[in-house]
Order: sequence, then structure tokens, then C-alpha cells
Amino acid sequence: MTEHLLPIGEFARMCRLSTKQLRHYDQLGLLVPAEVDAATGYRYYSPAQARRALAIALLRKLDVPLPEISAALRDEQVLGTHLARVEAEIEHRRRTARALSRLLQDGLLRQEVTLAVEPERRLVVARTTCAPEEIGTAIGHCIQSVAHVPGPLWGLFPLDLDATRLTVAAGAETDAPGTDVETLPAGLVAMTTHVGPYEDLTLAYQGLFAWIYERGHRPSGLGRESYLAGPATSAPEQLVTRIVIPLEQSRE
Repeated sequence: MTEHLLPIGEFARMCRLSTKQLRHYDQLGLLVPAEVDAATGYRYYSPAQARRALAIALLRKLDVPLPEISAALRDEQVLGTHLARVEAEIEHRRRTARALSRLLQDGLLRQEVTLAVEPERRLVVARTTCAPEEIGTAIGHCIQSVAHVPGPLWGLFPLDLDATRLTVAAGAETDAPGTDVETLPAGLVAMTTHVGPYEDLTLAYQGLFAWIYERGHRPSGLGRESYLAGPATSAPEQLVTRIVIPLEQSRE
């Protein structure tokens, strides 16, 4: 036994980890002790291993799954992907906080709403299911799946968010063939255009539905979003999203 090695308890204390965590990391092959006493099974660590131990601990605080930590420490590209995700989440929270401040300071929005007759639209779509709080991420993945299809991009959403799992979709409006096609029927709609971050869309939806109900209309079908200027080409403050809500038509 060399003198510079630390027993597991001292190493854990130095790295602000528990001995249970260190044993688990050893079992996963993430942080193998420098030496294990063959007679007692005691684990000993080199002080130089503190760098890796602290890196693992910080990655866990960033919600990187344990099975992915080894690749993140080995590959800068994998690490960069995780760090980019964290930065995106931080920015999303900032924009959500700004939306909250705007709501509390300025009150509810009064949207400019237009009644129109929408033509029938044929979309090649990608679908997924998600929890209501995961809609933004889910629709982003769907958009990536159809981004190669030429044509304007649309998002499709249920009007009500009561279910624990919802089906959402993104589609490209096109005549091109596809394995999953959604035909949006022609009909009367109410629509508004929102300029700004997606985190503010909830405020725009509220204003649009308020306008609809104040005038005695009844929403029907799927809510639609048309992405006139998306994040691939525009900053969050310059995103342009048209929200379209189909309406029941009078049977008179």
C-alpha cells in the first residue's frame, strides 16, 4: 500500500460524495479505485482521481444519466451536447420568467384575431405522445423528423390538455408522398399571429380563446400552429407563429 492513496472514507469526504456513491460508481466502471486490498476488500483512491469524481458529481447535478457520463467524459462532442441542452433549458426558464413578469405587469393580452375560411391542407406528419408539460420538446422532435420534407411547417395539438398523455404532431404541407398523412379539413377558423418566444404562446392562446368565447363561437378539431419564422432562421424575439383554431360552423 502506497502512502499517497486515500481510504474510501477520506476520499469521499474530500470530494463531497458518499461512500455509497463511490461504490456505485465503481460497480458501473465510472470511477474504479486505484487499489483494492485483496484481503479486506477496502478501496483506496489516488488524490488525482478527485478531478474525475468531481466531474461525475457535477454531471449528475446537470441531470446527465449515469450510463451516459462515461461517454461525456471521454468525448468532447457528447459533453458539448449535454452542455448545450443545459444552456437551452436555462434560456427557456429565463424566457418563461419574462413571460410571467409580462403577464403580472401588463395583464392579459388582447389579440388581433381574424375570422377566415381555411382551405383543405395535406400534411406529411410525424406524431408522438407526451405529457402536457412536454409539448414543446415533443413538437420540436416531430419538426426535426419532417424538416427534410419541402413545404410550410405546421404543429397540431389537441384543444384540451386534460389527458396525462397527449398526441401531438408536426407536418410539412406538401403533395409529396409520406407514410403518415393528415388532411386538415377546410372550414371557418379564428387565427392570430404571435411574434416572440414560444414561451409567450400561452398568453397568445389565452387571448385568442377569449376572443372566440366572447363572440359565441365553439372551437372544434385540432389546434394548429403555422411556423412562419422558426428558430432555424430567427432569434426568439423574432419568431412568428400563426395560431389557428377551427370553429364549428352554424347549421342554419
